[in-house]
Amino acid sequence: MRVSREQMRDFLGQHDPVWEVPVLEWDHGIPLGNGHIGAMLWGDPAETGLRISLDKYDCWELREQTPDPEVYNWEHLKQLVTEHRDAEAREEFRDRYREHGGVYPTRLPMPRMGIDLGSQPTFEARLGLYGAQAEGTIGDVRWQALVHATRNIICIDLQGAESVSVAVGTDHLNEEALEKLAAWGYEQPERGEDCDRCWLRQRLPAGGEYVVAWQIVRRGDAHDVVLVSFVTHNDADDPLAEALALIAPDDLDSLRDEHAQWWADYWQRSALTVPDAHLEALYCIEMYKLGCSTRADGLPISLQGVWTVDGEMPPWSGDYHLDSNLQQSYWPVYAGNRLELGESLYQTFDQCMDRWRSQCREFFGFDGIWGGCAMGPGGERIYGYHGVEFWPGNAAWLAHGWWLHWLYSQDRDFLQRRAFPFLKGCLQTYQGLLEEGEDGRLHLPLAYSPEWGEGTTARYGADPACDIALMRWLAQALLESVATLGIDDPDAAGWRELLDRLADYPQGADGIHVTEGQPLAHSHRHHSHLMGIHPMGVLTVDGSDEERDLIERSMNHLVITGMGQWAGHGMGPSAMIAARVARGNMAWLHCDIYARCFITPATIHTNGDYRRFGMTRFTNRPMTIEGGFAIAAALMEMVLQSWGGTIRLFPAIPDHWHDLCFEDLRTEGAFTVSAALRDGEVADVRIASEVGGTCRLLSPWPDRGIIVRGPDGDLELEGDRVQWQTEAGSQYLVFAADGEPSEENAAPALSVRPERERHHFGVKRHARF
Repeated sequence: MRVSREQMRDFLGQHDPVWEVPVLEWDHGIPLGNGHIGAMLWGDPAETGLRISLDKYDCWELREQTPDPEVYNWEHLKQLVTEHRDAEAREEFRDRYREHGGVYPTRLPMPRMGIDLGSQPTFEARLGLYGAQAEGTIGDVRWQALVHATRNIICIDLQGAESVSVAVGTDHLNEEALEKLAAWGYEQPERGEDCDRCWLRQRLPAGGEYVVAWQIVRRGDAHDVVLVSFVTHNDADDPLAEALALIAPDDLDSLRDEHAQWWADYWQRSALTVPDAHLEALYCIEMYKLGCSTRADGLPISLQGVWTVDGEMPPWSGDYHLDSNLQQSYWPVYAGNRLELGESLYQTFDQCMDRWRSQCREFFGFDGIWGGCAMGPGGERIYGYHGVEFWPGNAAWLAHGWWLHWLYSQDRDFLQRRAFPFLKGCLQTYQGLLEEGEDGRLHLPLAYSPEWGEGTTARYGADPACDIALMRWLAQALLESVATLGIDDPDAAGWRELLDRLADYPQGADGIHVTEGQPLAHSHRHHSHLMGIHPMGVLTVDGSDEERDLIERSMNHLVITGMGQWAGHGMGPSAMIAARVARGNMAWLHCDIYARCFITPATIHTNGDYRRFGMTRFTNRPMTIEGGFAIAAALMEMVLQSWGGTIRLFPAIPDHWHDLCFEDLRTEGAFTVSAALRDGEVADVRIASEVGGTCRLLSPWPDRGIIVRGPDGDLELEGDRVQWQTEAGSQYLVFAADGEPSEENAAPALSVRPERERHHFGVKRHARF
């Protein structure tokens, strides 16, 4: 990337969140993490000291209930649904596994650390995004804190404290959590100490344990360093020994250098600046949280990431929801040019394929892949309500992430070994459910659109629009795959037949319906009926007149129904959908509404409009993490798109954006693109080809022609859409044919903000918005 490390450091520094007062609520705190462990810093030093809510991804209760296959099967569920026996369906397919006291998979409520520095009158803090380090003052004490980027260590440096004491425990858990853990066989955690090292050990009833260890290292007069480690049985055969070893490093300075280097490298992958300081700051913080939330060798991003709610059982078990949340959390890795972070998703759920194939045979009675919706890291079933749990689209939508990895990486081995079998199994499930209708077309006679009607049997229906979109995408992707890989697959004829005979989207004068006979009669937090537009991309503005008309009617009806029953996690998807159909003002507005109405001052997504701006009827504030990641992805989608293999520059920006730039965002075809908009005009464009192949570009200068300057000289091209062959590892400068590239046009121009536009986020003495 042409942006230097110093430029990136200064750019991000403008958007460091700043806390001017004590942090009295957990979800207003300072988030630190490394994709394995997390720490949320908060508290009132005058009364409670500094609190640190700890978390670790692999701290799970994984025991699950085994259903009776004579009752728990598709034929029985269909009977209950068609006879509208709603109470029985809930009892037999959910409540007996969740509501009657039995153990079920969930992330565990986590310990809290308290650091007592004596009563202190003031608190100020700043989270340095570039170095992923918090710092500040507590009274006269100067402090710094980080979660090491590659080791499960938390380091808190304290200077000026007369005394320091540390306590770690689970006494803060509420009554519900304590009663549930006790009923499930959890004993009180063990505590121990050895000289200056202390620990807390929690043994799990089904085997395994986690250990938090800590010590205070005296580095000088009134200079202490608190070192904390967090280890489970998945990390070492002897977690206690490993935890104690981690808090005895040879060189604390080397520890800091390793951490700083990882984050400096992370920030060099791509950059984005837009003429909206508030959204630019949110984008930077969300990309920081992405770096905190996953690693290639770790578990995927769960509902709360590495910041499980303090003091309670995690909302929705803190699990993996496959009906949108998990997918949204990974959207930024593709255009954001951080493909390696997706490996945590792929490797974890690749290991679930055998289980999902067995589940499909047991539940549906035929071969395919079916995973359910709510689950643990090994596919453990959590049994959510009976509607979305049995949606075939859960696994199919998850598989779309595998497809995106192929498109953005062009890794043929990944396509052949991992993506293709997954997609094939998902479509096989759908094919087992399709039936020929009286019209000779293939229909899905009974299915469900995610969370529509909150799981009631009355909202099941035929041919959900989301399933029609998923089947069309799966069939098209599989046919593209066999062509790419040179495979003569005997199932290809069936995929072609499906595309020829599949029922159309349920629709009316008001656009796409949820299912046949069920229009979008009111607003809803899931926009699943529009999945054909995004993320599947099988309904596009490049399609036929009929497609464009259907898109227009559907978007207009989305506006008519309003946001009254939306949640925060729906704002990013709606912005993505708007961007795909070139409604830049709408995309911007939805990002802006999210940034003002659906997050705490610390950017923690609350789902509900908890400050009551009047955006939605939901005013609760359960934290989930995917909302902000979807907004980050939407901002990238507004400035760069590549669906269908064609690069589009600034395709969906609002009217008031005239000057912006991005560096090394990634596109389909394994290209990285850098471009700038200056005074509303596209400046020179740089495109790097990672693996070679044809580069297709929607020309930013269709009336002027373009010149592509590459390793073999200049190539002059004309027309609205241009293409040229690229060489692996080569770079191409693209500019208007009637001009010459200049150093000014080629140089990146990251924003420099006036003071009033800096440090938007963090808790302030007086609210800024």
